[in-house]
Amino acid sequence: MAIGVPVVVNATGSGARHAAAEIARAWARCVIPPNDAPLARIEVVLDDDPAVLAAGSARGAVVSQTLPQLLHDFSPHITTHAIARQATSQLLMLHAGGLADESGRVVALVAASGVGKTTAVSRLARTFGYVTDETVAVQPDLSVVAYPKPLSVLDRDDGLKSQHAPDEAGLTPTPATCRLGALVCLDRRPDGPLEPEVEEMDVFEALAALAPQTSYLAARPGPLRQLAALVDATGGMVRLHYREADRLVPALRQVLAR
Repeated sequence: MAIGVPVVVNATGSGARHAAAEIARAWARCVIPPNDAPLARIEVVLDDDPAVLAAGSARGAVVSQTLPQLLHDFSPHITTHAIARQATSQLLMLHAGGLADESGRVVALVAASGVGKTTAVSRLARTFGYVTDETVAVQPDLSVVAYPKPLSVLDRDDGLKSQHAPDEAGLTPTPATCRLGALVCLDRRPDGPLEPEVEEMDVFEALAALAPQTSYLAARPGPLRQLAALVDATGGMVRLHYREADRLVPALRQVLAR
């Protein structure tokens, strides 16, 4: 299940069995029992033969000669596919990491790519429940659709992102029900404060931070009005200035307790 979208993954090619096993391992928390819901289908092709890969690519499959490259490409592909499927739904999809406290209140860590969302989530989801490191999907009633995908970590010498299964990374399970409780804009800097600092943002600053990190925002009716309502419903957005993610737990508890 990817952001509420049931997806069937078909592995083909000479390395199909290996690819299927590794995807099932990394994405174990997203696996659901088969059901009759409408399904999206994604094909992956792992093979040494360029002709096989070319034919798969022509079909729209994710193709590669190596498993690390395939897993690297598969993660954004399935996420983008699911977001596109939900583009006309009522979900507000924020490019954010998601963590939940014991009661299911979710803090969305909003930031552009490369700012440190996945690093923060990987450290903090040993204390908080792991919701996602990629897309926080919010229903009109503020309930959150969990997306506990593997952590995509840039930890290889070849520049590919490894896919770390949440269970293998020791991340805490997601609460059964989740509801958005806080919006946080991450501001990590090497020279940032040793003890994290929480700065209240006015609604205009919040909109400026959220708008570029909201999928298909322009296609929504009254998009800025919807974002402003989300900010208001969560008690206002804050900016979190920090140096190391390990020190963020008290600050996040403080924000969720407002």
